[in-house]
Amino acid sequence: MNPETIVYESLRIGDMRFAYHRAGHGGVPIVLLHGWPQTSWAWRHVTPLLSPMCDVIVPDLPGFGYSSKPEGGFDKKTIARRLRDFVQALGLSRIALVGHDLGGHVAYAYAAQWPEEVSHLVFIESSLPSFGQEEAMDVSKGGSWHFGFNMAGDISEALVRGREYLFVDHFMRRETVGLFDPNSVSPADIEHYASSLARPGALRSSFSYYRTLPIDRNDNHAWGQTPLAMPVLAVGAAGGYDGASAHTIRRVASDVQDVRIERCGHYPAEERPAELVTAIREFLAKPDAAASA
Repeated sequence: MNPETIVYESLRIGDMRFAYHRAGHGGVPIVLLHGWPQTSWAWRHVTPLLSPMCDVIVPDLPGFGYSSKPEGGFDKKTIARRLRDFVQALGLSRIALVGHDLGGHVAYAYAAQWPEEVSHLVFIESSLPSFGQEEAMDVSKGGSWHFGFNMAGDISEALVRGREYLFVDHFMRRETVGLFDPNSVSPADIEHYASSLARPGALRSSFSYYRTLPIDRNDNHAWGQTPLAMPVLAVGAAGGYDGASAHTIRRVASDVQDVRIERCGHYPAEERPAELVTAIREFLAKPDAAASA
């Protein structure tokens, strides 16, 4: 499959244009949110496996891919509001929501603000500021240096500009993809993500997801006082976050089950899509609280 074969649709809501693709034959509407430094292309193997049973909506998040690169509003509360506007413009009022990495931050912000509109939440290889993210950011305890680098300001863009392929290739292959199956993400896939980051405004937007983490920390702390009631599936990968995803989400949700994907790094949708989809399909069969009330 080639990135150029994806047929994108476009939907403008106010000052924001969402690029997305959609597949499926009815059934549960499910929105898939990619992580950093990816685009909706991250779900290329998952979408055809889910589409026989779901209405699958796969957007480029604001600031990524072919979607708009707004000047501000990258705190996850605002991103979630933009995403909700997009979902409602599609005529959907209740969805299952899947978020990987930073997409998991957005998915939580959506579910925490409008819990009655989310039937199921899938939290993949992610953590949350105020509920575990700080450990992943602490280089003195083995955390990743890229959090601080991405938050550093203009110098981040200056150092990466023109080297986007090197930057993306490093992050997607360090002890993750390359650890088990280096062919799961091809040079063409890396080039697609790198080219997306090279578009005007994309690096700034990408790094802004990190620069707003202090705002997210305060928002998450407030939301976390009321645990999510909808069913939540935490997905960890043996070579990635492992049990950290479940540890985080159990601190803010009351109905959590978890699954561990073996021989997988940080990118299950690309490394082990069949196992991930099996877990999601089984999870979606679980009735949500509102439906069973």
